[in-house]
Amino acid sequence: MPVHSDRTTALDPRRWIAAAFVLVAVAMDILDTTIVIIALPDMEKDLGTGSAALQWITASYTLTFALTLITAGRVGDRFGRRKATRIGITGFIIASAICALAPTVEVLIVGRVLQAMAGSLILTQALSVFQVEFSAEERPKVLGMFGAVLGSAAVLGPILGGFLVAADLAGLGWRTIFWINVPIGVITLFGVSRYLRESRSSRPAALDPAGLALLTVALLMLLFPLVQGRELGWPWWSIALIVAAIPLLLVFVRSQIRLERRGEVPLVLPRLWLDRSFVGGLGIVLAFLAAFMSMFFVLNYYLQVGLGFSPLDSGFALVPSAVATVVFSLLSTPLVRRFGPWVLTAGSVAGAVGLLTLIVTVHSGGADLKALWIAPAMVIVGTGMGLVTAPVIDVVLARVSPDDAGSASGVLNTVEQLGAAVGVATVGTVFFGTAGSAARPEDQQMLADALGVALWVNIALMLVSAGLSLLLPRKARVTVEKEVPA
Repeated sequence: MPVHSDRTTALDPRRWIAAAFVLVAVAMDILDTTIVIIALPDMEKDLGTGSAALQWITASYTLTFALTLITAGRVGDRFGRRKATRIGITGFIIASAICALAPTVEVLIVGRVLQAMAGSLILTQALSVFQVEFSAEERPKVLGMFGAVLGSAAVLGPILGGFLVAADLAGLGWRTIFWINVPIGVITLFGVSRYLRESRSSRPAALDPAGLALLTVALLMLLFPLVQGRELGWPWWSIALIVAAIPLLLVFVRSQIRLERRGEVPLVLPRLWLDRSFVGGLGIVLAFLAAFMSMFFVLNYYLQVGLGFSPLDSGFALVPSAVATVVFSLLSTPLVRRFGPWVLTAGSVAGAVGLLTLIVTVHSGGADLKALWIAPAMVIVGTGMGLVTAPVIDVVLARVSPDDAGSASGVLNTVEQLGAAVGVATVGTVFFGTAGSAARPEDQQMLADALGVALWVNIALMLVSAGLSLLLPRKARVTVEKEVPA
């Protein structure tokens, strides 16, 4: 099969069929970021694990995803996007089987790490394939389909997870949420192998393994004490790791500067940090995603363990937020064109208001709380999510040089996943630290109090996001999108 570079202009007549299979692979990948949250209480019972392990089951996926996104994109550019996509799908199938068969929580976490590494290959190649294989006129349509798939997967994740766990197919319980990836993965692997042509960049950037290793170690030194410190009684070395991570991050920054001076492409372009819009946007993404994803984590745990909700009922309770996210993601584009960064401010404030409404609802409902009662709060939170995460990249990249847009977009996507990982680790530690050993229905009030404390941390993060949005230039997007010759 001939290999096409980014300078190739001929369009593949089978590109729409190929895109369909790639989108199914993307949906499989995105589903696993949310579907697992619903199954956490069942995993805790079945594997006999503790709260720290539950945090790692979630955070290990998002953290690994964050750390490998940029590198995964470069792998496809250098060695071939079709090859990278096939490797990603194959790896995701194998990793899902490891998760499904996991006899211990340690094996499950390893499987989740492998899932995230494979998933980052799938997601990054999808965006590159759509950019290369479709014309400027076709691209908005296929990217719109891509956005719809992301939104739909977010909506279906809690519902599908709740249904599969409740159905207990063949007595497999929570393991079915991973087994379902095997047949889907095999089908998409066949379709991608048959219909997607090979392509690669004519000028691929270097992989920068040293920079990736430095960043990975530094972030693990920050996250490991946050997740494990409480259970271990905060030993001296846990604080030492956090302190030691700071100079290691500085070493990473210096390594990126040296690479740029040598004319190479680092993981993070140092000159981007001189752009106020870009730095403020990173802060918004980090704070908002940390609040939003950790809210799902602690709320689901409270609903199932504190109130005795079934996985299916818990999944349906989270749906209003996901639906509102999709709706306001679609509405955010025209709003940003008119109001610019004020939309991000409004979204962050809406998120804080929604969380405050949730605190009041949980406190008022007590042990008799029903899923329908929290729907208004979930809608408000989801509205904020749609108004922030959908337009933030466009707003922030408006003043980034076109030559740096690809790198800046990759860093923003990475920070989105990093925010989710940091949020679950930090807010999860606050929640379980406040709840103590509460894990039975009779401990409902203790868990409710812990949820309230955790949600106040989330509100603070939302307000930080709102404050950072005020640092952005108060104008709408100023760049004009145009076709750049391949």
